[in-house]
Amino acid sequence: MKGLAFLLCIIAILVIAIAVGSQNDAVISVNYLIAKAEMTVATLIAIALGLGVVVGILAILSSWLTLRVKLLRAQAKLNKLQKE
Repeated sequence: MKGLAFLLCIIAILVIAIAVGSQNDAVISVNYLIAKAEMTVATLIAIALGLGVVVGILAILSSWLTLRVKLLRAQAKLNKLQKE
């Protein structure tokens, strides 16, 4: 059930991104730290969305890994106490 909800959310985000991107075809100039680029608004939105997804996944993974390590340590401690 969680997987279906997740899939529906991803599909909804993609549909919204496509709808917004198809309406924004103006070319803009983007200045960032080391360079300057000319790109469409749709491309800039897609890049920002992609970076946001990657940062979100990395944040979730770091939190999950921390909890997983704590769980393994607690299970090891429990096993050690049960042997005594």
